[in-house]
Amino acid sequence: MVNARLRFTAVALAALFAFSSAAFSAPATGLDPAAKSLPAEQRLQAPDNLRLPPASAFRTTSGLRYVVLNKGKGTASPVLSDTVTIDYIGWDFKGRAFDSTVIRGQPSTFPLTGLIKGWQEGVPLMQVGDTFRFWIPGKLAYDDAPGGDAPKGKLVFDVTLHAIEPVK
Repeated sequence: MVNARLRFTAVALAALFAFSSAAFSAPATGLDPAAKSLPAEQRLQAPDNLRLPPASAFRTTSGLRYVVLNKGKGTASPVLSDTVTIDYIGWDFKGRAFDSTVIRGQPSTFPLTGLIKGWQEGVPLMQVGDTFRFWIPGKLAYDDAPGGDAPKGKLVFDVTLHAIEPVK
């Protein structure tokens, strides 16, 4: 009887662990290598947690929130003076993908100082190979940008850091 209870408890705990691990794993991203075979329109669909970051999301003092979707194998992180090669998808809070390297089919390379403040703060937290999801407040995005082409308000980006090129 005791062995049966222990066996039942062990099986129940294993099932609970398996369920909780699946339930709390990071949501899929259009940048995930497994998603490469999906059509671009499916890869560009907004994540389920677009409006509300999970409770486990990290928060910086400026209000930037982020989660690690995939941990890479790299050990180097960029500094503000570096140039970075990245893949990304950006969504406004209405769920529209407004810009992405998925559409172009290749990563983009930028000097980090030329990017929005949210990326200048968030990308240096990454290491080569990492994919992060950032929830960027409007003040760290395009709210102060002149013109009407850039989306205003809070934005969400999935970013994969592929390479870092230090300034020489």
